[in-house]
Amino acid sequence: MQPDFLKGIRFADFTWAGAGPFSTKLFSDFGAEILKIEGVSRPDPVRVGGPFKDGVYGINRSGYFASRNTGKRSVAINLKNGQSRETLYDIIRQSDVISNNFGPGAMERLGFGYEDVKAIKPDIIYLAMPMYGEDGPLANLLGVGMTISAVTGLMWQTGYEGEGPIGPGTHFPDHAANPYHAAFAVMAALRYKRATGKGMKIDLSQVESTINCMGLAYVEHAVTGVERERLGNRSPHFAPHDIFRCAGEDEWCAITVLKDSQWAALCEVMGDRELASDPTLATAKGRLAQIERVEAAVAAWTAKRDPEAVMAALQARGVPAGLVASCRYLMDEDPQLRHRGYWQTVDHPEIGEARFTSPPFLLDGERVSLKRPPLIGEHTEEVLAEVLGYAPERISALRAEGVLE
Repeated sequence: MQPDFLKGIRFADFTWAGAGPFSTKLFSDFGAEILKIEGVSRPDPVRVGGPFKDGVYGINRSGYFASRNTGKRSVAINLKNGQSRETLYDIIRQSDVISNNFGPGAMERLGFGYEDVKAIKPDIIYLAMPMYGEDGPLANLLGVGMTISAVTGLMWQTGYEGEGPIGPGTHFPDHAANPYHAAFAVMAALRYKRATGKGMKIDLSQVESTINCMGLAYVEHAVTGVERERLGNRSPHFAPHDIFRCAGEDEWCAITVLKDSQWAALCEVMGDRELASDPTLATAKGRLAQIERVEAAVAAWTAKRDPEAVMAALQARGVPAGLVASCRYLMDEDPQLRHRGYWQTVDHPEIGEARFTSPPFLLDGERVSLKRPPLIGEHTEEVLAEVLGYAPERISALRAEGVLE
């Protein structure tokens, strides 16, 4: 299905890279009209950063860009051209939301700060997504997913005992916390506008957003005053709680024992009577005190078995377990994702057929069908004619002046 729940809502979308475009893609997938404002001379960095289909470079061949911009319309305008401002003002006048994830001051220098935009569109919803927010002693610092992972404590909390921090790259800030917080804020603002007729500015700090999703680590420090040490995949409260190598070249299974009854079930599945009968291992406290022994026994058992077999045997007895899946496994072999039709194939004029992740839910039993991402500048003239009412002669003049790319 291609839902039109948000039909009639239009974005002037200046976002680029990861978190910003993902936040507006969520609206596009539900029928909103997202006008992606970009330029050939200064394109979205993920357009030129790849990965590229078949390893062949092309500004329209980036899989990363494609996955974060489904269903949008591309309007290629040279933002550095002084003559472009009036055209962009016209687009903003016809929009409900203007969005950007640049650093503080960037939109103001272009003439599209909140006060500039509010002057021509009083009821505009203005989404800004800088790293630290738009004010404060660190507001002018630049940030990307990696640095946001660092300054929010996400990297500090991740790593192995006795070793330094290990970061999750851009994954958490760019593809989870910040896009969804931004989308929720915009939806709330749209609801408020519908009720009152008023717009508003949303100043979303990507650092605050990511911290908001860190969860237990901050709560634990607030309650106890103690900062948790890095433990890798272990837990300070439960044992065993780790990943274990299985039979095969690089096969693993995660096993988590949360209850003492699950420990008894694990021992029974492993057929280890010695562990099962040892009263010093009957509680989590006792198992944590002998964690090396416990993990060694589990690892010796899993090493001879397929990870799927380990998962199935333990799950059948109520012990949480899951194979450590690779991207290849998830896309080509995972039976659950295949059953639910999670991976969608979208045809693209340059990439050809490519697979994308679906929105992670069914609506009345149906998947939300994705529309293909745009070629750069594909809809420029169409938008200027249909949305702004520009005559062909005016569009031609703008192209001759270098405003359109």
